[in-house]
Amino acid sequence: MDSPQADTAIPAGWRLSMDNDLIALNNRDQDFTGGISFNYTSASPASGLSSPPWISLDTVLGFIEQTAGIETPGGTLYATEAGMSVFTPEDTQSHTVQYDDRPYASLLFLSSSRQTLLANNRQTITRTFTLGALGLALSANVQNAIHRPLGVDLAQGWKYQISAGGEPTLRYSLSRQTRHWARKGAVGLDYDLSSTLKGSLGYLSDLGWGISGRLGRISSPWWSDNPLLEDYAERGSIHATRGASRHQFYLWGGLFVRARAYNALLQGQFRDSPVRYSRPALYPVIANVWIGLEYVFGRGIRLGYSWHGETAEVRHGKGSHAMTWGNLSITGSW
Repeated sequence: MDSPQADTAIPAGWRLSMDNDLIALNNRDQDFTGGISFNYTSASPASGLSSPPWISLDTVLGFIEQTAGIETPGGTLYATEAGMSVFTPEDTQSHTVQYDDRPYASLLFLSSSRQTLLANNRQTITRTFTLGALGLALSANVQNAIHRPLGVDLAQGWKYQISAGGEPTLRYSLSRQTRHWARKGAVGLDYDLSSTLKGSLGYLSDLGWGISGRLGRISSPWWSDNPLLEDYAERGSIHATRGASRHQFYLWGGLFVRARAYNALLQGQFRDSPVRYSRPALYPVIANVWIGLEYVFGRGIRLGYSWHGETAEVRHGKGSHAMTWGNLSITGSW
């Protein structure tokens, strides 16, 4: 069974993840140019009674659920994540405003998630609350600190980023993941397939549906990592390692389509920004696709690489094109 109430204890899990367009094999440094995040998932004993990490926004998440009349049953796992997403136009050497391309933008965030495993063992409900900051100078410092030793030209236009000087932002998301098929093959060829319905309200406001699956040698539970919950560097998912005692090697991929009503990283918030797009200047529907490989050593250590693509969100100008990026990750347990 896939419920922690009916299985052994789940150790605390962590994931360090790095996104960059340069590792997407496209030799481009623009659009979603990079991101980094660290996710920590609390341990859950065999009873299934877990608790939030010490550093957490779970109190806010709990208040939202209590206000909405949502109960948090047993079998709920808790996670905290911190990270940063960075976006740039194509020409990062220009010292002037570029009105025909996507703006410089950055998001630093801290989020807390609750994932409840339902009694039917075929569905999970995940809720995430994120507190972030747009427009901080730290994003420019981090990007240029990475570029400098690599001999890459430094970006010159960060003073024109969305909400330059800093502005708080937040988001709440709710998703339901459903397992449709799963099989353990006798010769090590396993698979699972699930779909996810997700809605978000905040600096990214949208509603979407997607499907993802794994194929190969698999022993980790189907709900242990859901890439359909990812929004750029923010993963928003639980990284449990139960059941990963044997070596695993599998291919995974998926497709997610969303109707987006608001994107603060393109439209800005309350502060004035030199470059910002109105809602009619953006496509209302965008799609993401990804494919990757995951290798799991003993003791739950996982190494992964994935390639991601997203259809154009900007209708006109230099920013009107699909964007791609790569992701490298390492996941483990304490």
